[in-house]
Amino acid sequence: MAVLVLGVGYLLVQRGVLPWPADLPRPGPEAGDNRAAIARLGGKVEYGHVDPATGQRSGVSATITPAMVAAAAEDKLGSAADPDIRPPGFDQLPARNRARAHLLGRQLGGSGDLPANLVALYQIRANTPVMRNYETAVAEAVRAGETVRYTVRPRYPSPAFHGAPSAIRITATGDHGFRLDVTVANTPEAPVKERTA
Repeated sequence: MAVLVLGVGYLLVQRGVLPWPADLPRPGPEAGDNRAAIARLGGKVEYGHVDPATGQRSGVSATITPAMVAAAAEDKLGSAADPDIRPPGFDQLPARNRARAHLLGRQLGGSGDLPANLVALYQIRANTPVMRNYETAVAEAVRAGETVRYTVRPRYPSPAFHGAPSAIRITATGDHGFRLDVTVANTPEAPVKERTA
């Protein structure tokens, strides 16, 4: 019985449901960590971390290259969201309108197997079509030859909040003029605030 309890506890920690115990060292690279594959394609990604107390995701920073987007289009890079990962707030969203949303989108090479890259969003409007459309705009710029510096940061109501982010801020800057700076509200309506330079 003790082995079963330890096994279940480990899985809950691994999937980001429970925080990692502060007094234990973290293991090496997680399954699904595709940073080395991204580096081989000339890109870079930092998936950030999961706050051990709240489960809040810190956000993602990446340099996205044409080779990354091409590999993602061929399903050689990036992965679907792991259904066993339950980001904070996921169970509080309506069952028919919730998503384990990638911060670094799958079409940009983002892993769906890392808890730090997944947040709970409304599926209709916030995740699809709004987030997807911005990720598509970035992918199109990269396919056209740009290398894009890309940052996605979840916004939470407070540092101690336990739940889904209230918004997602996406910033992107290409080396040939592409620019994007938007904040997408995590609501069924998903209004967007665009910033201009």
